[in-house]
Amino acid sequence: MFKRVIKNTSILSIGTLVSRFLGLIRDVLVAKFFGTSVVLEAFIVAFRLPNLFRSIFAEGFVDSVATPVLAEHQKNKDRLFEISNHLLSLFVIILFIFTFLGIIFAKFLVLFIAPGFISDANKFNLCVSFTRITFLYLFLIGFSVNIIAILYSLKKFFIPAITPAFLNISFIVGILFFSRFFKNYILVICVLSAGILQIIFPLIFLKREGFLLRFSFRDSFKDNAIIKMVKLFLPRIWGSIIYHLSVFVDTIFSSFTYIVGEGALGAVYYANRLIQFPFALIALSVSRVAIVDLSSYHSQGNLSDFKKLFVFSFQNIIFFVVPISVIFIFIPEGIVDVIFRRGEFSLSSLEITSSVLFFYSFGLFFFCGIKLLVNAFYSLKDTSLPAKTATASLIVNVTLSAILMYPLKIGGVALGSSLAAAFNFFLLYYYLIKKIGKIDWQDTKLQFIKVFLLSLSVGIISRFLWSTLSYHKYVKMLIILTSDVVIFSAAGFILGFKQINYIKKWFLRSEKWEVGSQNQKINGR
Repeated sequence: MFKRVIKNTSILSIGTLVSRFLGLIRDVLVAKFFGTSVVLEAFIVAFRLPNLFRSIFAEGFVDSVATPVLAEHQKNKDRLFEISNHLLSLFVIILFIFTFLGIIFAKFLVLFIAPGFISDANKFNLCVSFTRITFLYLFLIGFSVNIIAILYSLKKFFIPAITPAFLNISFIVGILFFSRFFKNYILVICVLSAGILQIIFPLIFLKREGFLLRFSFRDSFKDNAIIKMVKLFLPRIWGSIIYHLSVFVDTIFSSFTYIVGEGALGAVYYANRLIQFPFALIALSVSRVAIVDLSSYHSQGNLSDFKKLFVFSFQNIIFFVVPISVIFIFIPEGIVDVIFRRGEFSLSSLEITSSVLFFYSFGLFFFCGIKLLVNAFYSLKDTSLPAKTATASLIVNVTLSAILMYPLKIGGVALGSSLAAAFNFFLLYYYLIKKIGKIDWQDTKLQFIKVFLLSLSVGIISRFLWSTLSYHKYVKMLIILTSDVVIFSAAGFILGFKQINYIKKWFLRSEKWEVGSQNQKINGR
């Protein structure tokens, strides 16, 4: 079981790594050309609005409802593809309605999410224009992620992992070669271009699996599987809204520049991009692979393997996320300096972004853990409880952010989000235990202590090296990261971390395969 999970997680992680690496290049270019300017802040708000509906009616639906239900029919391709066509037909209608309404009411949506913009007419009007254009992306990406749900149910993970790369590729090409022609509007044009590519690419590969796209609007409302999805999805809608309201808390508070400082919204964007890198690479990969098998175990009534897979997935999150969190906490300004500081990204941008990254880092482990816990509930066909805990977490987030933003400025808003995530994490775990019974954590607690102490040591070394080395910042960071990996890997091997043994076995197996292939070629000659 674990070998298959490791293989699928590795495939998804590699694809995600490619996409996130391109995303890093994208963010470097955005920082260079736009810094924390008015154009960037207007785009951030405009892009978040359709992202809310995308998360609710697209990706949120895929993770919580579509993938678990479709996974039940993975052995019957004809029925799976029939349900899939009904699903896509239904979403064409839903996405069209919300895209149309979003374009019509763009001005009011901007007033809600960024009330502080009203004091700057240029920024407000630019944001409204961007919003109307980016809502077209909602339709495109909403259709795309439902195609990806079908690929997930077929246990095809690589294509879904690399499809988001088209958004980053569009930004890179657009900013480098076309920004002088479209000026302020190049960012939203890149978004639309990416949406078209994100439909075409996965659809081609799905067609290779034998899928033929046939819209059937009437039958989609009669299909029992679709009706089941809709019933499960209704509580999930509130959960998605609450989740994005939690994200919007940062945006809303960031728009009050007279309290949190100039460029706060841009700082939240850049820091969030850094936090999203390990989140997507580790938490999303682990959770999206796990939910397919967790759903299968639940439908079979196999609670024992359900718990074992959950523990194994959680251990992987501990091993990879804790050291990254600690590094972010100890050298936030070094990371931001190396990645973003150039062009329009000034010293003040560096200081405010570093503060946000520092406080977000305390919540990174909890952000990742929440994703796995929520997917565990979804695999149990429970979409209401995560919505309830998210609501309680939102109240905590708003309260803490409102209090902490005065002494810590935008860093206080980030800290409020981190503390609210910790609250949500423990609340979800409490209710999961009540639902499935006691979990045998085996050696997880000991592993966490070892990983934390080792990560703390590596963090202190990183801080020392960044403060004392007199080399160029890129050379310093290369030395630090190389030292961190070597120390953590060597010490982890001595301490007997399972993940290092898995990596070692995978590497040796790959090496043996290459040697075997070379011998076959020689013998063939």
